[in-house]
Amino acid sequence: MKKIYNFVLLIAVILSFVQCNKEENKSVIVAEVNDQKLYEHEFRSLFTEEEWQTATPEQKNKVINDWIEITLLAEEAKKRGLHKKPEVKFNIKYAERTLLANELLAQQLKNVYVNTDEVFDYYNLHRNDFLRNRRFYKIQEFIAPNWTISDSAITLFNEGEAFYVVAKNLGRDYTVKTISSNDVTPAFWDFISGMQRWHIRIIEDEGVIKIVQLLNTINEEQAIPFQNISDSLYNILIEQKREEFLANALDSLQISYKVKIY
Repeated sequence: MKKIYNFVLLIAVILSFVQCNKEENKSVIVAEVNDQKLYEHEFRSLFTEEEWQTATPEQKNKVINDWIEITLLAEEAKKRGLHKKPEVKFNIKYAERTLLANELLAQQLKNVYVNTDEVFDYYNLHRNDFLRNRRFYKIQEFIAPNWTISDSAITLFNEGEAFYVVAKNLGRDYTVKTISSNDVTPAFWDFISGMQRWHIRIIEDEGVIKIVQLLNTINEEQAIPFQNISDSLYNILIEQKREEFLANALDSLQISYKVKIY
């Protein structure tokens, strides 16, 4: 029985300590302008939880300074009686309503979410909207040992010798392939892009002398891979859902409240 009593007493002490800490945090003053005080819990409310955790001391000090500047200006405005002007009174009320409306929306919109399956379904349904033109080049090429051999190869081509025969006799690593911009260096791609079909050119690519002939240019429409645009699609969907939620919420509220436009 004594052990149970001690355990309950310990819990009571801990809860009391936690409660004291909460009250203490609420009473900690961060800044003050005359009788206007900025308490720590109010200061923290100016940040999201993530912003508070990542903010530097300089960033937090800037927020404090901003509060001081705004408070100074507001106090001076009150001193001059500006808060009594009808248009200022209206703007203050309107700002309060806007703040309350935004707080309500922020709470309600927490329940709006989009899962991965929804994003993928949207991608498949609108796949034609995510097409992009891609260009490919079909080429044949071989590696020449030096510039002298390369010049000799060009001479043979001009005399009508077949590309494969010259490659076999003067070079190595003869190949025929279709390439995209992802398969070669930017310099090589720019070089090929400037060629005419059937033309033969010499290029030094990454320290290797290559003799290249352009056989064909292929243009295709391909869908952008899902993983490349999934984040942007998520943003589109979540925005659509939020707009739909807001429209439905406003329709419901207009039924519940009397709304008149004169």
